[in-house]
Parts: sequence; structure tokens; C-alpha cells
Amino acid sequence: MRVNRMINIFKHKLIVMKPEINRFFRLLLSAVLQLSAILWLSSCEESIDADKYNKVSEDQLPGFDVDVDGISFDKAQLRADITLHGDMNILESGFFVSTDKNFSEALTNTIMVEHDDLVLAYWVNQLVGSTEYFYKAYTYSENGFSFSEVKSFTTDEPPVFEDTYLFGTYNQIDHSIRYGIINGEESGYWDTHGHMTIKQVENTYNQIEVFNYWGYGRTIIGVVDFENKTIEFSPQEIAAHPDAGAIKIYKWSMKDGNMQIHLEENVIASYDEQGRIEVVMWGAFAYYNNGYMPFDACSITELIKKEE
Repeated sequence: MRVNRMINIFKHKLIVMKPEINRFFRLLLSAVLQLSAILWLSSCEESIDADKYNKVSEDQLPGFDVDVDGISFDKAQLRADITLHGDMNILESGFFVSTDKNFSEALTNTIMVEHDDLVLAYWVNQLVGSTEYFYKAYTYSENGFSFSEVKSFTTDEPPVFEDTYLFGTYNQIDHSIRYGIINGEESGYWDTHGHMTIKQVENTYNQIEVFNYWGYGRTIIGVVDFENKTIEFSPQEIAAHPDAGAIKIYKWSMKDGNMQIHLEENVIASYDEQGRIEVVMWGAFAYYNNGYMPFDACSITELIKKEE
């Protein structure tokens, strides 16, 4: 079973960090520490935030003029012009984007954006069509946090999804570099854990939900390119381990006999008109003890559509 394989590989962990990955995560940790306060603040009233955390009065902090442009069914460009009122040392800036006007943490994305000559501009992608989004700009300095007014926009209605033959129930066959060929159908795995299913993300044009990929009850999101018949999966959680935490899907490769994890690249799959999907060079990795631990690494995974 996959659970037993996960436990075995956990006992024989492999650290595959490179110097540049070490540097990346030192920077990432610093950013996370700074953002943790901001994420918490986003669920509170801004007047309370200022009273508790800001060292100067609100009228001495940066001000904003925010707007949105280029709205379509899946993206929009956010813009904020910053006006300084004495506090000139901006350490961080960006936007909050949410489907909740109260910016609850579960429904809010915090996007760091470097200001260019006191202008913030950012394209928000992979939005859901016919949906209202709320946004506000922010800055953080040694004197505290400053927030713009909250504005909103509604995305356009998406076009019709083209390749609907992708929707349905699938069997997963993993060509694992550690365990050989693992056929979920033949091993009876899906009889116990339920099949994998694919459907459209509601109100989107080219996004799909893949439920139960790798068999742990998670839903991952893929973006379909209809012209090239490919599907891209950004790094996202596909399982969890009680000690190692989140297990995410990442692209990987081999170089000089060493496994390389591509933290910022998408896993790519291809498909045909029979709904057969091949996911190449993907792995299930957890960040644990200052390194990346592979729970599985597959050269190819075949997703075979079941007769319905």
C-alpha cells in the first residue's frame, strides 16, 4: 500500500538540497516571518492594527490610490500609486486579494510586489470567472502597516471548456523509480481508497480539479492548454505526514546522478482525445529537517480513463 511505502521512504530519507536552494529558503523564511504578522492582521480591523502596531499616526504613513484594469474571466491587473507622508522607508509592499470582503485568512492571498517609483502593478492570474474579488494595497515599514481602501471587481463569464472528454474517473499507474510499476486497478488500491476523478473547476475556462491523485483524498488544480494538449500542475499539497507535514507535488530531474527538485517549475502532463493522460517527472516531496525528502518519484504516471 502507498502508506507503507511512505513510511519506508520516511525511514530512509534523502536530503537533496543544493546551495542555491538553501539560499532560497533562508530568504523565504525571512519573508514568511515578516508576512506572518500581515496575514494575522488581515483578519482584524485595520484601526485596531494601527493602534496596536503602528508607531506613528495614520496620517504619517503612506497613502494609496488603487485601481484595477484588464479584467477578463481569469485575470486582472492591480495597480496602486503610493503617496508618502513622512514615512519613506518602505520595507515591503503588495496586495491582499480575496473573495471575502473581510479578508479572512483562508480566502485571502497575500502578494508581495516591489514598488517601482512608488507604483505597484501586478497581474493576478488563474481567477475564477463570474466572481467578485476584493483587494487592497499595503505597505510595511519600521513605523508600521498602512492599508488602502478596499475595492472590488468582478471577473467576466468564462468561455466554454473545450475538451470535456477529460472529465471522468481514472486509474493511476505509477512508474516509480523506487517501487517499479504500481497499477492501482490491478492491486485493488482504488477498491479501498476510491478512484481518482477529474472535473472542471466551476466558472473557469481551462482549470480542472483532480481529486485523489496519488490516493490521499486531496484535490489538486491543473491548468489545461487546449492547443498543445497539456496540463500544468503548480507545486501544491497532495498528502500530509504527521512528522514531515505537507507533501507537495514537484517536478524533478537527475543531473550527475543527483536528484534535482525544481521548486518553481510546474509538473507537465500531456493528453490525447481518448482522455489518456501522462504526467512526467513528478515526485511527492516534504520539506523536513532542512532538506527535501522524497516519498515517491515517478518518471511517468499514466492516467487511464475508466469506461462509464
